Amino acid sequence: MIDHGGALLDAMAAHGGTAEDWLDLSTGISPVSFPLPEFSADSWRRLPDPSHARHVADLARSHYGAAVMPVITSGSQAAIQHLPMLARLLERGAREVAILSPTYGEYEAAFGRAGFAVRTVSSLAEARDADAVVLANPNNPDGRMFAPDELAVFASARGNRLTVVDEAFADCHPEISAADRAGAIPGLLVLRSFGKFFGLAGVRLGFAFAAEPLSRALSEALGPWPVSGPALEIAAFAFSSDDRLARQRAEIERCHAMTAWAIADASSTVLGQTALFFLLDAGNGAAMRDALARHRILARAFDHSPRRLRLGLVASGEEAERLAGALKAIRAAVVRS
Repeated sequence: MIDHGGALLDAMAAHGGTAEDWLDLSTGISPVSFPLPEFSADSWRRLPDPSHARHVADLARSHYGAAVMPVITSGSQAAIQHLPMLARLLERGAREVAILSPTYGEYEAAFGRAGFAVRTVSSLAEARDADAVVLANPNNPDGRMFAPDELAVFASARGNRLTVVDEAFADCHPEISAADRAGAIPGLLVLRSFGKFFGLAGVRLGFAFAAEPLSRALSEALGPWPVSGPALEIAAFAFSSDDRLARQRAEIERCHAMTAWAIADASSTVLGQTALFFLLDAGNGAAMRDALARHRILARAFDHSPRRLRLGLVASGEEAERLAGALKAIRAAVVRS
């Protein structure tokens, strides 16, 4: 089982306290949630209307600057389960995937379950000849980024083989998105996550941009009504106001700046970052995670990168001071020992 962030109940069981006592920085989800619309009664009572889903898909296409209509998914995770099938649709004998690592662990799990040989690589050059390639842009957890032109050249050179670009953390970095190239490059599939930027991960909503036959095959695999009526209403509301979107970006920038201050105030070393998280050199990531948990701050450590610790964003000055104080106290305790 892959260890994901957000396991607050487990942390409470191990270290005590109530949910209100904890500061959860274990995910890369905006700590400020986008406002919700007033839901229509039909969104709960009726099956999601296909015409409404098409309308939301068109809003998403415009919002993400894509050239093709997306497949709507219940989060990126729903699409990930079907990537091996899509790889074999494009190349009948596909049996190897190259994953630019370290990155989100569910890709390796999905391809491994489907019998693919999984090769972890550190550069595009190493991945070029694989039957399928997966990369995140920006990458989680180190924030590595690729220019869209570089990705387009890479995917085009691979011909009809599957190239997956996970843009779950790209909302605050629109200049790196390859969503506008999807459709023109046969094997390119771009995934977008709704919940992280909007601070609404519980909605379980995402979008996949690709040319035929990938988009059709993914849509058929997901089946009818892949997301709920309320999720569609939330998306339509979120994509319909430039002012609300600008306020959400400004809120994330504010939270990012406060988190950066807390980390700098504690003299912690930043190895990488995106708008929604920071990756620190903690010396011993698991030990730092556990030490922060004793201060009832939840952070994310990684088995694949034992020195590293990832922190999401604080939401207020008070939370920033709490984080800085905990980091400094832990550092002082290490020095004393």
